Amino acid sequence: MQIMKLAIFCDFDDTITRSNVTDTVLDKFAHPLWREIQEDWLAGKLTAREVLEKQMPLVTAKPKDLEALLDSIEVDPFFGEFADFCDREKDSLYILSDGFDCWIEKILQRALPATNGAVKKIAVFACGLNLEKDKTIISFPYFPQGCVHGCATCKPALFEQLKAGAEKSVVIGDGLSDLILAKNADLVLAKNGLREFCDREGIASHAFHDFRDVLKTIKTLKENCHD
Repeated sequence: MQIMKLAIFCDFDDTITRSNVTDTVLDKFAHPLWREIQEDWLAGKLTAREVLEKQMPLVTAKPKDLEALLDSIEVDPFFGEFADFCDREKDSLYILSDGFDCWIEKILQRALPATNGAVKKIAVFACGLNLEKDKTIISFPYFPQGCVHGCATCKPALFEQLKAGAEKSVVIGDGLSDLILAKNADLVLAKNGLREFCDREGIASHAFHDFRDVLKTIKTLKENCHD
């Protein structure tokens, strides 16, 4: 029996984690001006890239303090089990995020030590960050030339590139940056703002609380396709 192959696209902040990592760092270590910049973004005055370029230079943190904060970020307790399942099933699991790759990889390595190496096989597509003593260097490798959607990491372009070869595409997320993906995915697992958007736009989606729900829904999808 042939196993259906999935391309699974997962948000990171507030989806895999219980909080937004960048906002947590800014709240702890940045000048309060970061909140005004955030309001400009919410009002549509700035793109996600412009926000990060303005906010991150406001961060002043000692490396050990930043490391300690990252180590305190809580990860969904069932995400490791889900990553293991994707690895066993040979499904492609991609993390697409407007956050920073070095933070994401550190949090995953710390939170998922018992996943038999599955975490090392998760492809992370995010922004780049180098916090030096006198300056903050931010890069946008996906895609550096810019994004018509205003993304820091262009999730729609990555979605179109990476889903090739998979039988079905799955999107897991919670907010604004996942909206375009939800319109084009075969299966959407949503919470918070993404769930509200799907309901409003008539897009079929499955609500989830944690990755135990996600795992159950995807197992059901695979079982139904074998019937």
